[in-house]
Amino acid sequence: MHHSHSNKALAIIAGLSMALAVLSLTDRVVQAAAERTFVSMTLTEQLMLHEGVRLKPYKDSVGKWTIGVGRNLSDVGITMGEAEVLLEADIKRARGAAAEYTWFESLNDTRQDVVVDMIFNLGPRGFARFKATHRKIEAGDYAGAARNMLRSKWATQVGTRATRLARWMEEGVKG
Repeated sequence: MHHSHSNKALAIIAGLSMALAVLSLTDRVVQAAAERTFVSMTLTEQLMLHEGVRLKPYKDSVGKWTIGVGRNLSDVGITMGEAEVLLEADIKRARGAAAEYTWFESLNDTRQDVVVDMIFNLGPRGFARFKATHRKIEAGDYAGAARNMLRSKWATQVGTRATRLARWMEEGVKG
């Protein structure tokens, strides 16, 4: 239990550090604009001033999907490296949510990966609705957990993914 709390604390600290860095940069941009002290403004600060910072996708003034500091998703998209960075952040977020369950740390790696995969796909709130499955996992009834997984609306939506994850939950190995 202590281990999961330290991981969660580290994830929170890392997230806060990143948020503070962005806020600090944003504060400098706002301050420079207010004081009209553009002479010492970096290009990064200049672009943040002109483009703004939006952490959720939006349509820009010409209808292009955009995010961040003017990243044109419609025409530019993201690189494979950027996709991997986002994926790693999303995995950390899902693993942190999984660690909230008292039984999670006692699972073997394969079963932990199944839980993290489901949280990644469903979101923490969606996974939280699998209460009967949680009880089966906590009791070590992995076959029962797998049956519950396959009886869900989620299983009909994701098809083969659910079949594979249920098999891995039951067997405890990826194969």
